[in-house]
Amino acid sequence: MTAFGAVLVCLMLALWDLLRIWRREQPRWRDRLSLAIWAGLGVFSAESWAPGWMVVLAWVVAGFCWVGAVAATVLQTSVPPVPVVEGQQLRQRVLAVCGPDGPETTTVGVTSTGCVAVRTRGERLPVMAARLVFGCPFCLVEEILTAVAEDAERAVEQYRSARSRSVNAMAVLTRDPTGGSRRRADILPMTGNRKPFRAGCLTHSLP
Repeated sequence: MTAFGAVLVCLMLALWDLLRIWRREQPRWRDRLSLAIWAGLGVFSAESWAPGWMVVLAWVVAGFCWVGAVAATVLQTSVPPVPVVEGQQLRQRVLAVCGPDGPETTTVGVTSTGCVAVRTRGERLPVMAARLVFGCPFCLVEEILTAVAEDAERAVEQYRSARSRSVNAMAVLTRDPTGGSRRRADILPMTGNRKPFRAGCLTHSLP
């Protein structure tokens, strides 16, 4: 392998480790160590055998990777970790929020990282986000739809249809103005990162 190829491979592997660090909610130390090693090898190889412009490139990419890894570590340690809860416990909390005296609108969906996110509108309540100990988060959303939606069968069908098209959808549950126990359910595309989470559930596996 030429010096150019060796430097390029080292820098690409360092960038790949940086991507893995940013994609993980709790990055592994081995990813950070791997990034430091590959970036360092890229700089060493460039300094030893590559032309001057390659040395500059190696230092720029290595510096970008090191700074990016530090920034990711600071950000991820300053943000509280997402709690891990039992599905039944989270279901009961969401159903309580969706009661007749609950907020005007409650939105339930699954994030691109597999967390169940609950957002409310009306009364100011904190956003709930949690990861299940076990089980499919999409099945939990369907259970909530079945329990509170006016036309639960239609809502579940729409939710599954969106999932089958690789659309990350959310259920918007609007309180009945007449005070009824059921809520109108609208299935809409998820806002923000719309990349669908790949669940292990056969019902909600992606095509």
